[in-house]
Amino acid sequence: MKYLLVLLLAANTLVAQTRTVPAEIEIEFTVSEFGFSKVTGWFYSDGMPAEAKFEGDMLMTFEGCVAAKSFRTGVAARDRNVVNKTEFLNADRYPVICFTADKIEYVGKIGSNTTYDMHGGLTLRGETHPIEVRVVQTDAKSLEASFSIDRTKWSVGKGPAALFVSDNVDLVAKVNLN
Repeated sequence: MKYLLVLLLAANTLVAQTRTVPAEIEIEFTVSEFGFSKVTGWFYSDGMPAEAKFEGDMLMTFEGCVAAKSFRTGVAARDRNVVNKTEFLNADRYPVICFTADKIEYVGKIGSNTTYDMHGGLTLRGETHPIEVRVVQTDAKSLEASFSIDRTKWSVGKGPAALFVSDNVDLVAKVNLN
C-alpha cells in the first residue's frame, strides 16, 4: 500500500509538470515588389487556435493558426486583392494558415533565451509543406521565430502577379503565451 501511494504521488507530480498554454500569434512579413521596393504586412491569430505544450520549462509541442483574412499591409486595395483573389490567399475557401510542429529539438540556452528548432508542416491554401523554424523563447510568455518561405510552393501569387512579387517571403512570428 505504501508503494502504491508513492507511485500515485510520483505520477501526479509528472502530470503536474506538463502544461498546455493557449497562445496569440502575430506574423510580420516582408516581400520584395517590382524587384526594388519592400512590402511589409501582418497576419493575426484573430481567435484562431494556437497552443504550446511544455514539460517543465521545455517546449514539447506547438500548433498555431492565423486567419487568412487578417492579412494587412496598410493599402486597402492590395489587402482586398490578396485576401480575396483565387491566385492569392482565397480566404473564403482557405480561411486559416496553420503550422504544426512534428518535432522540436532543444538547441541551447543563453541567459533567459531558450532556442529550439521546430520541424513541421505549414498549411496554406489547403496545401501542407514541410518547413524548419528556429524559435527563441525569450521569457515564460514569449516565443519568436524568423524564417523564410517560397510562396510558390503553396501556389500563392501565381499568374501575372508572379512577375512583380518575389518568390521569397521573410516572416517573423511572435507568439504570446497566455
